[in-house]
Amino acid sequence: MNEHKRNALREVLLQYPGATEELVEQQLYAYEERENQKSALIERGFSNALAEAWLDRSGFPRPPGWHSVFFYPGSMRPRNSVVFWFCVIGIGIWLFVK
Repeated sequence: MNEHKRNALREVLLQYPGATEELVEQQLYAYEERENQKSALIERGFSNALAEAWLDRSGFPRPPGWHSVFFYPGSMRPRNSVVFWFCVIGIGIWLFVK
């Protein structure tokens, strides 16, 4: 994370209730560690989606404003749009094979 992004994120985190400099530094360190782990996973051949899912299951926190792509945050319930597209693809495959 470059210094500009780090400072912008620091300002956002400091606005949260109960935020202290020490807590914000710990959060920034955790976000940077997530970024480093994601880069390492992608270099090993993980797709972006698989790397994000692995990081979520491993307990790495998401920075404010990041949303889960396929699942609702904090659960393994898929988003409605994901279910919809799986259904569309499944029906398309079924019609093509039939």
